[in-house]
Amino acid sequence: MRITFVTPSLACGGAERCVTLLARGLLQRGHDISVVTIHGEEQDFFQLPQGTNRLALGIDGDSATVVHGLANNLRRLKVLRNSIKSTQPDIVISHIHRTNIITILAVGQALPVIAVEHNDPGMNPLGKIWDTLRRRTYPRAQRIVSVSRGVDEYFSWLAKEQRAIIHNPIENNHERGSFTVPDPERNWIGSMGRLTPQKGFDLLLTAFAGIARFYPDWGLLIIGDGELREGLEELARTLGVSSQVTFAGRLADPHAALRACKLFVMGSRFEGFPYAALEALANGLPVVYTNCPSGPREIIRPEVDGLLVPPGNITALSAAMDRLMSNKEERERFAAQAPAVFDRFGLDRIIAQWEALVASIISANRSID
Repeated sequence: MRITFVTPSLACGGAERCVTLLARGLLQRGHDISVVTIHGEEQDFFQLPQGTNRLALGIDGDSATVVHGLANNLRRLKVLRNSIKSTQPDIVISHIHRTNIITILAVGQALPVIAVEHNDPGMNPLGKIWDTLRRRTYPRAQRIVSVSRGVDEYFSWLAKEQRAIIHNPIENNHERGSFTVPDPERNWIGSMGRLTPQKGFDLLLTAFAGIARFYPDWGLLIIGDGELREGLEELARTLGVSSQVTFAGRLADPHAALRACKLFVMGSRFEGFPYAALEALANGLPVVYTNCPSGPREIIRPEVDGLLVPPGNITALSAAMDRLMSNKEERERFAAQAPAVFDRFGLDRIIAQWEALVASIISANRSID
């Protein structure tokens, strides 16, 4: 099959990581894969596997104007349409809300399109115009694929047969790199993600500050970058925990940093199907995560490989951290179950689901033709 992915970029993020892994897995199965990005290569963080046909368009500009000023931006849609057409796909798989909308607009009915939603739209509204466009364009897609059951629930206004759920994949071949923690004698709690309001690092810092004085030998290692970094660093100072908190920034190999930790904690306000949880479990860490409306509850098995706490509840988050920080045996019990994440969400398993879906859509379209 000839499959073309469309995504905003290959920057550092969960959806971008998903596209990279799907491209690799489908190439290994012998499919012809192209990846079209709205942004240019200057935003790349992830590398596509050798053999992928890459088209970096650099037509992003102000992404809002692609539709807000649609009459003046038909050129962008034409460039996208011609680029997709040049890859001669059997099917197009678009990722992330706004890119899904403009891909459906650009392709029209010429090709079957699968639109993939990576976040909870109910918690992450796009604004009146984009939300309206999503309502009008998504019924024209062959499928709306959600990365979790929670995300799929938002699309109850679409016919059930038009919806599917396929989780993000995790790969079991991480290179065994190394990472030097600031203080090797300290026990480290890992946390990872873009430093944005969604990920709730302010809640995590506040929860950690509530118990940090009881654990002077523990520290919090925050992996990732974003617009809130300066504010979060200031918050750590205000809370009096800056000496126990390290902002590691964006890491090329976060797995090595995670393996240096004893525990993984996130205070996210909302999610889709978080790679942070997948990666933590993949690296053998017990996990504490907020029980967002979508995602974490489908990954973490409470009292088996981690704990779930109510979102926004700093007291509960502190208590869960306290419980595992004080109990090495329980951390080890959870950690022993963590690698089962590969059985549930391994790349081969997820690729098989994608192959089946894509093949069924292509076959149905050919029978109509």
